[in-house]
Amino acid sequence: MATNATLKFTLRFHNRTNHEILGLLAERYGVTKNQLAEEMLERELQAAALLLEEDLTGTLALLRNYRREEHLEGAVDAVAHAEAYDDDPIKTRVATTVRSADAYGISASFS
Repeated sequence: MATNATLKFTLRFHNRTNHEILGLLAERYGVTKNQLAEEMLERELQAAALLLEEDLTGTLALLRNYRREEHLEGAVDAVAHAEAYDDDPIKTRVATTVRSADAYGISASFS
């Protein structure tokens, strides 16, 4: 996306030291803080994009190698085993009520 338009983006620094260091480095290199920040951000974005691409490529390779006929039976067995032997994280429990003493002896009249 090569355009001549300048895009705006407000950068807020939560760490004052980072802002100060950016200013010192920009002065040292003879560029504006915006230019330095954009150049540094560009390098970081390219590195992050490469890592994301590698991750997605690995996922795609796993999906391409998946064979239903090879994996389905094992997956069904694993689910069945988990249902039978593993703890159920949403297992319900019967709530027990604490009976208080029949202060007025009403229940005795019905027995």
